[in-house]
Amino acid sequence: MTIMEAALERAKKLREQQLGTAAAAPPVRARRSSDSAPVAKPIQLNFPRLDPDPQVVRESRILIAPEFQHSAVSDAYRILRTRLMHRVDSHGWKSFAITSAGAREGKSVTVLNLGLSIASERRRNVFLLDLDLRNPSLCRYLGVRPRVGIGQYLLGEAPVEDIFYSIGVENLTLAGGLSSCENSAELLGGERFGLLLDHVTKADPSALIIADLPPLLSVADALVVAPKLSATLLVVAEGITRRNALARALDLLGNVTLAGIALNHSSAAVGQYHRYHI
Repeated sequence: MTIMEAALERAKKLREQQLGTAAAAPPVRARRSSDSAPVAKPIQLNFPRLDPDPQVVRESRILIAPEFQHSAVSDAYRILRTRLMHRVDSHGWKSFAITSAGAREGKSVTVLNLGLSIASERRRNVFLLDLDLRNPSLCRYLGVRPRVGIGQYLLGEAPVEDIFYSIGVENLTLAGGLSSCENSAELLGGERFGLLLDHVTKADPSALIIADLPPLLSVADALVVAPKLSATLLVVAEGITRRNALARALDLLGNVTLAGIALNHSSAAVGQYHRYHI
């Protein structure tokens, strides 16, 4: 059995369990086209702007680089966005985490590119939170350095208002990290993290939060945060993620709602980049 087959089989079982739990709920009347309300424009948010470094985003394969905006990479993320957002809308999810079993599997680049792709629809505001406190990388992949990092807020060294910034992309807001934080699991399990989520919800109740979490097999941080969010997307990388590591990661997620599994750098994927499975 290949790693993808093992992942699909495990995801299928988890999905069946989740559907079995939901089966007892009363059926929801199908919405007629006449029931549909016009999609409102997202609330306009104003945060300090930081301009990404063109060379850095190009080397990091981030979609704001011109050469990737109309490429196979962009197409792959649109497919991932469409399938994932169908589940987000169907379940009314307000947030989800993105993590992986181990390092170097592409989760942080997936956070950035998926966030950019969702924001490009202009249907909702998207907040990206770098919660990989021991190895924050969202700022590094963009080539920006905000004045205040999310770790400083969680340590009580800065107000929550100071950690958000724009990168010049409409409907996209980031809260990045600057340096490694010790006691990261305790910080993420503390009261200030809950207040951070509340702050985003108050700023825009319809906003979607996407959190970059550390690898599941590295530290306990992801297991502290994932249950506090609506669902979790697991990224695996062909040729890097080992089958036993994937099995352990899925076991650790336990009863956390699995949004799906994204296979990164797959030779069989669109543009050899991403394939998404539920």
